[in-house]
Amino acid sequence: MMYINIDTIHYPNHFYVEGAAPGDTVETHAAALRYIDARIDGLLNIFRQTGGETFVIVCSDHGTCYGEDGKYFHSFNHPIVNTVPYMHFLLSGNH
Repeated sequence: MMYINIDTIHYPNHFYVEGAAPGDTVETHAAALRYIDARIDGLLNIFRQTGGETFVIVCSDHGTCYGEDGKYFHSFNHPIVNTVPYMHFLLSGNH
């Protein structure tokens, strides 16, 4: 079992858009997601190379509002904040 916390998507994430002012927006959040997406396959390839199967869980700790109902970020009770992005799958190794 391995636990890896990738906090790139957690604010501040304006670093992932060149010239962006400090502060997080839907654009900077999306840029942070693209940054992770571009690298996660390399990590999964390490598990693929073991030749076995790996059960993978990818999840967040909470959702984040970007203006829904006039709310921003996640320090309050809101359906978007309470909806935790989640997926799981069985990763097969190379045989």
